[in-house]
Amino acid sequence: MSRELTPAPEPRRPIQQTESTNSAGNTPIPRPSAPLSLKPFSGGFTSGSQSSYGDQGKKIPVLANFFQVRAIDDKGKIIHHYDVDINPVVHVINQKKPKAMLRAVWEQLSLEQTGDWALPFAACAFDGRRNCYTPVRFPIDQGETHTLITAIAPDGVVQQPGQSSPDDQYRRFKVTIKHVALVDLDAVMKFCEADKGSPSGEEACMTGLMATNVLLRDVPSKRYAQVGAAGNRFFTLEGAIPIAQGGIVCRGFMQSFRHSNSGRPLLNLDIGFSAFLATGPLVDVVTKILVRPGGLGQGVHGGYLGGIPGREPTLSELDTREIGIIKNKLRGAKFTVTHRPSNRLHTIMSITTQAAQDITFYIQSKGGDLPERRISVTDYWKEYYGTAVTKPRLPCVQYGKKAFIPLEFVHLADWNSLPPTKLTAEQTTEMIRVSAVRPNERKIAIERWRAELAYERQVKIAAWGLEVNKKLVELEARILAPPKILYKNDQNTRVFEGGWNVRDKQAKAAKTPLIAWACISFDRYYDEDDMRRYITYLCGTFDSHGIPVMNRKPALFTSTDPRQPGVVTEYLQKAARACYMAGKCTPQLICCILPGRDAWLYEAIKKASFVDLKGPVPTQCMQAAKIRNSRGIASYTGNLVMKIQSKLGGLTHQIPLSELPGMVKGKTMLLGGDLGHPPIKAGYDAAPTVACTIATYDADCSHFSAQIRLQQGRDEIIRDLSAMIKEHLKVFAEHNADAFPERILIFRDGISEGQYAAALAYEHDAVLQACQSVLADYRPRILICICAKRHSTRFFGRDVDVDRSGNLPPGLVVDRSVTHPYAFDFFLQAHGGRVGTARPTHYICLLDELSITPNQLQQLVHSLCYSFARCTRSVSVVPVCYIADLVCQKARIIVHDPTGASYAPSESSAGGNKGTDLGEPPSTFIEHSS
Repeated sequence: MSRELTPAPEPRRPIQQTESTNSAGNTPIPRPSAPLSLKPFSGGFTSGSQSSYGDQGKKIPVLANFFQVRAIDDKGKIIHHYDVDINPVVHVINQKKPKAMLRAVWEQLSLEQTGDWALPFAACAFDGRRNCYTPVRFPIDQGETHTLITAIAPDGVVQQPGQSSPDDQYRRFKVTIKHVALVDLDAVMKFCEADKGSPSGEEACMTGLMATNVLLRDVPSKRYAQVGAAGNRFFTLEGAIPIAQGGIVCRGFMQSFRHSNSGRPLLNLDIGFSAFLATGPLVDVVTKILVRPGGLGQGVHGGYLGGIPGREPTLSELDTREIGIIKNKLRGAKFTVTHRPSNRLHTIMSITTQAAQDITFYIQSKGGDLPERRISVTDYWKEYYGTAVTKPRLPCVQYGKKAFIPLEFVHLADWNSLPPTKLTAEQTTEMIRVSAVRPNERKIAIERWRAELAYERQVKIAAWGLEVNKKLVELEARILAPPKILYKNDQNTRVFEGGWNVRDKQAKAAKTPLIAWACISFDRYYDEDDMRRYITYLCGTFDSHGIPVMNRKPALFTSTDPRQPGVVTEYLQKAARACYMAGKCTPQLICCILPGRDAWLYEAIKKASFVDLKGPVPTQCMQAAKIRNSRGIASYTGNLVMKIQSKLGGLTHQIPLSELPGMVKGKTMLLGGDLGHPPIKAGYDAAPTVACTIATYDADCSHFSAQIRLQQGRDEIIRDLSAMIKEHLKVFAEHNADAFPERILIFRDGISEGQYAAALAYEHDAVLQACQSVLADYRPRILICICAKRHSTRFFGRDVDVDRSGNLPPGLVVDRSVTHPYAFDFFLQAHGGRVGTARPTHYICLLDELSITPNQLQQLVHSLCYSFARCTRSVSVVPVCYIADLVCQKARIIVHDPTGASYAPSESSAGGNKGTDLGEPPSTFIEHSS
């Protein structure tokens, strides 16, 4: 759809573009004589002559979970920004200033104001740290500071004026306020109108967005629990749902004020779910943590032998493994004590390995006239608090350098988060079940939260001159047609709702016959006879998919208890030796049958197969319950065969290049990049981030090489990208008669919005350096596109437009109204939403040297999502990014060992039960990885 340049906004284009190619994108392009200049992402967009939006596909109306925000007087107000410094009147060394305390101080101060100070405080929004915004100026001269004194109750509860506690010197605070800047909300409105032809006002717009987000959080932060570093997620305990092993799932919402190209800024509102530890006596919570639903192998002292289904055992003592489990789960949790009156919150640093009765320390006598004596924790409690420790064989909670407390006197506080890295397989399953809300139900819930928040009745929002619409934004979307999917002999298949059937179809290319393989059962109920029956069935499925199997009787092993140290490694080594003896070659595959969906065993297998064997050996994990049950076994085995085919270097299906605009056969490289950060918990402060790149190297862009590096933790830029791409280019040249790609299309995941400019500047330069290092005058054309999945945008369709799950069909693309006013970006839902509400991927083109049109890029990305070789459905993101994410997860298993121990941990560093579904990268990855 073309748009006039005046007075409509300039076409939305990426940062950089150069000479055009033909519409099909299949003509080689000349190399530029000089490197292209690079402009920063922030305020550096350039315009082009092509249309702003795509126009291909069936047009349909949809709703988005956004609400328009307008200035009441059609002009945004000027907001005053103040720096706020809150400190106790009586200075205490190393005193912490938690956000809740700072908010309580500010709220108390606001209640006490009169005269000229009352109105600015009534209209101001405080971010809980150091920033305050108000449309009414405080009576402070420019450049001067003013200090106010207030006091809060000892328990931190905000009191009405005159009811605070001024006599308690340690609860009195001085608040210093200084005017630092003016924020123009009209800059936000003008940026969204895009009436200047350039994004020169982006910096002022971003400042206005930040201030308004602080305003919008003001009321929710007082009503609900504010969770997460971003500060825009809020939860309530009302309607909390208990889940397995001492967890609960709470409902809440997320809100964010954003710019858009709809002509006005938008408020993004979405529902949310988050897992937390249950509140209550710690002994009760620990008992629940150690109980495995169904009694299969994690109950207290049940071990590998299992426990009693549905029954919580009496907790009297813990072994080393169980202490390790609860230590990982509880570290960092907040609690209060019950042996004396106190509302003070403490933090769990660790769990002792010794029982309370065995922990001793020296104390001075009460009068000080007797020498020090050694006393146990249990005797100390009885002597000093007059309370007997009823469970002396349980460990203690350590909450200071030398501070210990028996478990029975600990009460867990509310809002102790359970991040994905701490969820067990059962908890993850229940979390998915609770949070999988159908689209129509999600839309109703969003509208319910909108009504409950009642922005129109919030006094401060009105004082800022803003009004939030009550209706969801309606916009135009399009449905792109699926591409052709080719199997052996270019046999095409019919796609329906993003999926297709492979019955009577064979793999596009089977590379290597399967000969050097073996199978291990880690399930004590799945013996060799069961394994032989399934191997026979599996080989039959290989035949139907056209995958040659030369060894139909692989070596079989049934392991002892895999929870014992060294057992997993021992049996993998046995299997690897058997593979070599069978094929007299490098082991091709080890199949591992798992007793359940516990991530710890999956991770132990993946780590041992990479680290503890003579060379990395591909493994394929499968669940005993799935291959034992005749119902669904055909579908499950078919999926396994596709994964195994990829690991053997074969190709299940292919998308013809005619369906991939912008790509040239034998002259194009697709490259995906992702990062795997260390867990956000104690003990991982110095842990590295895993950086991974995946690149195609064959003429049809269907086979991949991988590069993996470690770098500084939590860094979002791939620092060694130049060396990694250099290796990819060498592999490409090896398979293409020493020729390098003329086009490199980079799809990047793992970057937050605030890092786009820095990532583009650094990584684009790294690509150019890599090219020049392999050939002095080599300069391909480059496209860099961000693939963002961590956003809260959802789309809802009419009944006539949705599928059986209530979701909009695959191929949904939205590139207007909720996108950036100037950037070349769009939302694409390439996959079918089978469970819950489908989340589209947000693609942001940062650099375009191909001069690719919106139609071409959208069709290219959509078609690529059907090329993932390990399933018969389209995936949610381009496969090079999807595979890069898989490789990062596998590398994190090796690098970020959650326990550092060989016995079974209770949680996955990759989160939940992902392990049994994700498999591992094809064997070609290992061949070229560093």
